Amino acid sequence: MDIFDLTGKVALITGGNGGLGLGIARGLAKAGAKVVISGRNQEKLDTASAQLREEGFDVLSVRADVSLEDDVNRMVQETVDHFGRVDILVNNAAISWGVKVEEMSLELWNQFIAVDLTSCFLCCKAVYPEMKKVGGGKIINISSIITKLGFGRLVHYAAAKGGMDHMTQSLARAWGPDNIQVNVVLPGLVDSEMMPCSGPNHRGRIIDYAIEKSACKRHGTPADFEGLSVLLASPASDFITGAVIVADGGLSLAI
Repeated sequence: MDIFDLTGKVALITGGNGGLGLGIARGLAKAGAKVVISGRNQEKLDTASAQLREEGFDVLSVRADVSLEDDVNRMVQETVDHFGRVDILVNNAAISWGVKVEEMSLELWNQFIAVDLTSCFLCCKAVYPEMKKVGGGKIINISSIITKLGFGRLVHYAAAKGGMDHMTQSLARAWGPDNIQVNVVLPGLVDSEMMPCSGPNHRGRIIDYAIEKSACKRHGTPADFEGLSVLLASPASDFITGAVIVADGGLSLAI
């Protein structure tokens, strides 16, 4: 269906060198987009870009720390220099691990806010003029179902991702007249390096408990987000903006 076709579009995915980000990059590439994946780990970038090229996709990898403004601006400039434009931005890069609030340092708090929230602001700001040049764009922010729940050891992560949710809604208002749609996706339990749900690093009982409680009775995979990402990146979502979309397999219905 032409309404989902991304041929000729350029998509920039932060944290696209593994896990959910790589799955989203693959989905957008399948729909015809040229993809740019960024990350801090060069080895992972090389491996991910090689995989995508082997599958026949046009891909550029850019090493960048998206919590740093200079890195973000360079990342966007390299994208434009290579592909000539930016049509789609996926703010996926993030860090997460549990810390007791009473034991958390200000340095660690600031690190989480920088990587999980400030990076979203910096990337959106950097791509805005490029999207205006081509007549519009799509921004997809990857948040977390944690913003609808509550976990004592994830106060820092929830604060950053909650900020992303509300930033999304305000950006949608601010940039709607420029034909830029901004939406946010709230994944639940997704098998990735951040939250291993299978293999030797499987988190054990907490994963099994969450799967048992979820409506779908399974954890998510990066492939589960391919279709949703294509929808939000394509003309099919031209009348969807400022939406907070839960994609957690029904986990939050029970917990």
